[in-house]
Amino acid sequence: MSEFDLNGITYRIGKLSVFDQWHLSRKVAPIIPTLIPVFVKLQKSSGGNPLSGDLTGMAELITPFAEGIANMDNDSSEFILSKCLGVIQRKQGDSWAPIWSSRGSVCMFDDIDLGTMIQMCFRVIKESLGPFFKGMLSGRSTPQV
Repeated sequence: MSEFDLNGITYRIGKLSVFDQWHLSRKVAPIIPTLIPVFVKLQKSSGGNPLSGDLTGMAELITPFAEGIANMDNDSSEFILSKCLGVIQRKQGDSWAPIWSSRGSVCMFDDIDLGTMIQMCFRVIKESLGPFFKGMLSGRSTPQV
């Protein structure tokens, strides 16, 4: 479980079940190869703003990812959003409130827009599936002790 601030509000990411992680990984797997060059470019920016310089280069990197998202069927994209947003809670005073109603497929807060939802989904995917994809890419099938 991790906490993060977004737009001045504190959120917490809960844990996806192993089956939800599995199904989520199957849905996002087709777009993961398009994300790797973007992550490499972002890492090379060393904390600077990667968008401040080579906008054409960044557009070339993001285009395959955008095409992958555009070609995703509605059921897969809605599954990804629902699963990711379903494990996020928002700090409300001293307590935490879910931001997403899976039953109604609706956001529980009017001030959360699509851009914020996408950022949240990326955080959940990175936290929940990052170790899985990192292990796949490194060729490690068993943890090192």
